[in-house]
Amino acid sequence: MAKFWEKYRVPVIGAAAALILAVAGFQAWSYWNAQQVEKSSREMEAIGELLRNPGSEKQAAERLAKLGDSGAGGYPTLAKLQQAALLAQSGDIKTAVKLYEAVANSERSPLFRDFAIVRAGVFLVEGETYDNVKKTLQPLATGSGPWAIQAKELLAYSAWRAGKADEARALYEDIEKNASAPAGVKRRSTEMLALIRSGLKFADVKPTQPLLLQPSSGTGPMLLPPLTPPPEQPNSLLGPDPIAPTEPAAPTPTPQ
Repeated sequence: MAKFWEKYRVPVIGAAAALILAVAGFQAWSYWNAQQVEKSSREMEAIGELLRNPGSEKQAAERLAKLGDSGAGGYPTLAKLQQAALLAQSGDIKTAVKLYEAVANSERSPLFRDFAIVRAGVFLVEGETYDNVKKTLQPLATGSGPWAIQAKELLAYSAWRAGKADEARALYEDIEKNASAPAGVKRRSTEMLALIRSGLKFADVKPTQPLLLQPSSGTGPMLLPPLTPPPEQPNSLLGPDPIAPTEPAAPTPTPQ
């Protein structure tokens, strides 16, 4: 042991010192990260309070953008989703879609990634071709994720808009037969199937504004789906609720 210590005491002491420093560094980082998450949480709450005041949307969007860039834990993702919702509400659809797509491309969690894709799809169906919408939503609609049914409903609606009645019918029938599909989505699918089978085309409808962009009551200023579903919208025959796909409820980030 004496010979071993004489030969290896320097690396042994160095390794022990490195281990102590590593543990101390990790503990310091953990404390710092917890403080940053708490700070982000307080900022998110403050933005929520700010949005209760009419006319504060621009200021709230600016603070959400900062939180999305420098926040900690799950709050940057939540901030970006909220910012995109505010942009869409203000009429800046293109920027909102780009922000949703940025979240979808950068988010590692399938739950939030798919949610962002569905939110972008809500607006894409109103302005993009069916082929582009299909490229975005079909991988999600044919999967088994928690937002697959909502993606399939949007895809079916886009097909109907594009005059592809057979594709729309097949998609709505899949939803209607799906035992796990939420009741509201099934009801809309049944109604849309009745319209399609009657021969009604999108060109026959004369909306005063885009069908999927009409305001939704009950969602509150933050615009992400509430924990309790809002009242059913009277225009449900013409597509899903644009502002709040209510089944399942919006994911809430767990601060890390």
